[in-house]
Amino acid sequence: MALPNPRFEASYERIFGHGISMDEGADEFFHAFYDHFLQDPNIAEMFVDTDRQRQVVMLKKSLFQLVTYYVVGEPNAELDRLAEAHDRLGVDPNAFDVWMQALVETAEQFDSHFDEATRLAWCWALAPGIAYMRLQSGRTDAGTQPTQP
Repeated sequence: MALPNPRFEASYERIFGHGISMDEGADEFFHAFYDHFLQDPNIAEMFVDTDRQRQVVMLKKSLFQLVTYYVVGEPNAELDRLAEAHDRLGVDPNAFDVWMQALVETAEQFDSHFDEATRLAWCWALAPGIAYMRLQSGRTDAGTQPTQP
């Protein structure tokens, strides 16, 4: 189990509501996330012909999996599936850094109590799951280690 991170948990609750499920207004957060995420030209190019509403649904699931990793302290089968899907799509591991930056910027936009300590709390909570996703990039199957630079 992860160490307590009350700043992240309070911020998450202010943005999404109490409990695991997200309030109905969460879609606004995820659409704003894509506004931030797609500012990077390389990312925007990857999403040229995608259905944004479908991407919002996938983003909700992705964030849920990263928060689950934070709570449980280890990846689950769904996070493995998500990592494999990103690998099959050939997602550049550096895109995960852009993703995290966009998510934190969006959290700042939606959390009226957001400060530098809250920024660090979000990064601390989600970094293990992001690192896991990065490590899975470049694998051709479950038994192959990522290539070293």
